[in-house]
Order: sequence, then C-alpha cells, then structure tokens
Amino acid sequence: MKSIEKILDDKQQLAALIPFYEKDLGNATKLLLTSGQEILYPHSIDAALKALCSYYALHLRLLRRKQQSLLNCKYYTPLPIHKELLLFPIKTRVPKIKNDSSIGYINYLQVKKVDYSQSAIQLNNGQTIYSLNTPGTLKKRYNQVLLSAKYYEENHPSEAYVSESRVEYLYPLTKRDMEPLVRELTSIRNMLAALLTLPAKK
Repeated sequence: MKSIEKILDDKQQLAALIPFYEKDLGNATKLLLTSGQEILYPHSIDAALKALCSYYALHLRLLRRKQQSLLNCKYYTPLPIHKELLLFPIKTRVPKIKNDSSIGYINYLQVKKVDYSQSAIQLNNGQTIYSLNTPGTLKKRYNQVLLSAKYYEENHPSEAYVSESRVEYLYPLTKRDMEPLVRELTSIRNMLAALLTLPAKK
C-alpha cells in the first residue's frame, strides 16, 4: 500500500478520494489517480485530507475556515490544496458507524462532465462517480468550487487553475447561475477594501 506522500513524490495526480469500507481494515479511503489506477489508503478520508495538507505544508482547519469566509458557507467547502488539486465534497456513501464520514472529494480539474439529473460525475480518466446528493445540492457544490477556482486564479495569476476557455468548457453554468455568487464575492471584496482603507489608530 502506497502512502499519499509516496504517490505525490512519484508525480502521480489524484482524481478523487472516496471513503469506503474494506474487509479487515474497516473505514478506509480509495484514491483514484488520473491514470485510472485505484489505490487503497488504509485510513479514513479525514486522515487522507490531513496527509495531503501536511505534504503541501497546509493546515486543514485553517484552509476550511478561509473557504468558509470566502463562500459564506459553514460546511462542505472546497479545498484548494495545490494548483493541480482543488477538491470539492460530495456525498458518496451512507455511513455504517457513527462519526464515519459520508463525504468523498473530487479534483475538479479532472472533471470532464457533470450529469446533474443522474448525480453523476465523469472524470477525464473515464471513471464515473455517483453522488448521493440531490441534483440541486450537487450543482451548489459545483458552483462553489468554480468560485473558489476563480478566486485562486485572480490572486495567483501565474498559477491559475484553468484558463477562461477551459472554465467555459467544464462548467455548463449560465450567467443567471453565477450572478448570486458574483454578487456575494463582490460584497466581500468591497468590505475588505473598506477595512484596508480605514485610517490607522494613533
């Protein structure tokens, strides 16, 4: 069994992290690679996320707090871990044991198509992941990760996740879909700008 650190050291890219139950191991995580290979990680999805953040010198809790503030959303936020790894959460199983997570994470850069009516996410490697979320909730998660990606692009122009043309290809969103999100982001920016222009106290 490879560790997450070994996978990343080998320059392999993650397409998704899916929690599942494995005989003799219990609560484990399936790592889906962009090559189509599946690797068993014998720990929970939370442990996998912490290992990912540790590899990139990030703190998972602080990363979530920043996304919560950006998106005005308390739960189930995207996780921008690296320029090639932006994860968004979907429900992929019904837990058998209390406190086991029901949430898997998809690398949005590896998404080819989303079929909201079937709650299905097709990856670039040909694999399809089915969500237990409603179509409306799945669309909300997808809109949030798009906004997170755009925010990253604007603040790290040399390390943008995707070009404008690729955004249009990956995300079948209308202007009407995006208007509430854009208004929310504009409001946050204006608030931050006002705070930054306040005179310093003597």
